[in-house]
Amino acid sequence: MVSGSGATKSGIALTARSVEALHPEKAPYRVPDIRCPGLAIRVATSGVKTWDMSYRIKGGQVRRRSLGRFPEVGLAEARERANDLAAAARGGRDLVGEEDAAQVLMAARPTIAELIERYCHRRVRGRLRTAVEIERRLKRALLPVLTRYADDLRRRDLRELLDAVADAGMTREAEARRQSISTMFRWAISVDLIETNPIWGLPTYDAGQARSRVLSADEVRTAWHWFASSNMLPSHVAALRLQLCIGARIGEIGGMARSEIDSNWVWHLPAERSKNGSPRATPLDGLAKDIVMERLNYSTSELLFESERGAAATASQIGGAIIKRRKDCPIESFATHDLRRTAATSMAELGISLETIATIVGHSAGNAATHTLLKHYIHTQSIKIKRDALDIWNSKLREIIRAS
Repeated sequence: MVSGSGATKSGIALTARSVEALHPEKAPYRVPDIRCPGLAIRVATSGVKTWDMSYRIKGGQVRRRSLGRFPEVGLAEARERANDLAAAARGGRDLVGEEDAAQVLMAARPTIAELIERYCHRRVRGRLRTAVEIERRLKRALLPVLTRYADDLRRRDLRELLDAVADAGMTREAEARRQSISTMFRWAISVDLIETNPIWGLPTYDAGQARSRVLSADEVRTAWHWFASSNMLPSHVAALRLQLCIGARIGEIGGMARSEIDSNWVWHLPAERSKNGSPRATPLDGLAKDIVMERLNYSTSELLFESERGAAATASQIGGAIIKRRKDCPIESFATHDLRRTAATSMAELGISLETIATIVGHSAGNAATHTLLKHYIHTQSIKIKRDALDIWNSKLREIIRAS
């Protein structure tokens, strides 16, 4: 008999030696095994020998499946596999079909690494201003489990990962990671990638109360000099000092570019990099001008505050630099936002109006009419008001850092 697999010869009781003794011919052929109905060894013209199995599903058509090559799959293993297929077929089941379907289902199950990539591609990149930071946080938080299937992850796994961060004294970072992970899994549920959110029921690590830390004059002086001796990147040192000078958000400073500094030493923060979505102009004088001028001379790229990889320094990178050196810090623990708060509070203590401080640091103050005037009609005057205010704070800051 001739089939798509070649001529079928008379069956024999196959043995390992008889299979080895089969030689290729001008056309492929099959030799059935009379001890295992449906099983045969196929010999190709190249000499390759392959096991195949023919079986009929109860009430259905005849199926033929390859069971692997000889000698990788031996005679005993081929017979065992063939008997399993035949037994399932007599019960109306296609065992190979079920296994194929299971493999397809398994392939559709994303690993944690694949889930992060899909989530960031569809929901984060190009949509959120903090996209890079979110993606980096997810990868860092879930690094030990990136190769595991997302639907295999359990709450206890995430608890161990986040507890380790909190136990290191970084409770706010642990909470930020918990929120980012939870948001990603909620999205995964919405697109039917997983059925449950493994982080549900995990309590918060930080209640998120507004911080109120303001550095004293002695702490400002100590921190200013400690930055330079702490072995941080020069760009991080400069960014932290500049934050004390002008009270801007550290992430906004980290992305500062040459093209944002005009000839009058005014920094023009574009709307797309501003947290509140509005452009902001900040005069640079005194200490702030010295810092930016040094970065302009030092940096060879468009960016003034680069990370080690040449990209813009992010808030998490600069904040992380402080956290890593917390044990060596000579003053009570503080975060980058505390430096921003210290600058704003100090300006208020020097008699500068809250409206002016708000326009400097990028917060809303005053009524809608005031916002409209500042935004559209009195730009030149607002620059002068900001410059005068920052000059007052600059003089005080110089006095603080030079005190013995």
